[in-house]
Amino acid sequence: MNPTKRLDGSSAFHFMDFKISATVIQDQAVIAEIADTGGGYITDATTTSLVDFVGSVLGASSRNPDGGGAGSLTYSTTQGDTEGLVRVYVTPDIIYRARMSGGATLADLQIITTTAASAAGTTITATDTPENDMDDGTIWCLSGANAGLSRKITTFTANTSAVVTVPFPRAIAIGDTFCVCPYSPFVTTAIQLTTNLVDADATVAFGTGANARPVELVLQGAGDSFVHFVGRDMAFNELS
Repeated sequence: MNPTKRLDGSSAFHFMDFKISATVIQDQAVIAEIADTGGGYITDATTTSLVDFVGSVLGASSRNPDGGGAGSLTYSTTQGDTEGLVRVYVTPDIIYRARMSGGATLADLQIITTTAASAAGTTITATDTPENDMDDGTIWCLSGANAGLSRKITTFTANTSAVVTVPFPRAIAIGDTFCVCPYSPFVTTAIQLTTNLVDADATVAFGTGANARPVELVLQGAGDSFVHFVGRDMAFNELS
């Protein structure tokens, strides 16, 4: 996950340097450390929680603001090691971009192939729809007469169908392909992160995951679709 824009329309991102309580990687989510725990100020988020969200990691700090040399992404309690010190995007209204993953580790999304036609353009029938509940999520067409178009799901039945209230403009044919995700801008209030805390696990049920609210979807292919979101529980100002 990395900054893509800001809610105020500007593109300037502020960052700060913080001591870490856990080894981190670039672009992962970090949260404020709690009292009486690790040796730093920030630590790993979890896949299902962004409570006291600080931001995403830009990289190791190039200098120590308290004096000293560059920092490291690696947390160490060994005397003489480079201090774990990282640079983090901290602007509270940043919109973060995360690739939608087809699992807990980064993978392409599942492609759904229709097995029945829908002249009305409202029912996507397929035996390979995801197992988890995508009701109130979004479905978009990859191939067929409606390619490039998306709709919010209003009824979902695993391994059977997804129904939309606003019809696709053209009939859905057997063999048309779609992707689905458990996100709808503003409707969704949770996004589950992948295990590396960088991407978004789009296979979980709608409403599952960490405190984040999607504001925009970039719906492309199975391997290059993204969710843009803001944190709902910020360390710098409580947005939730």
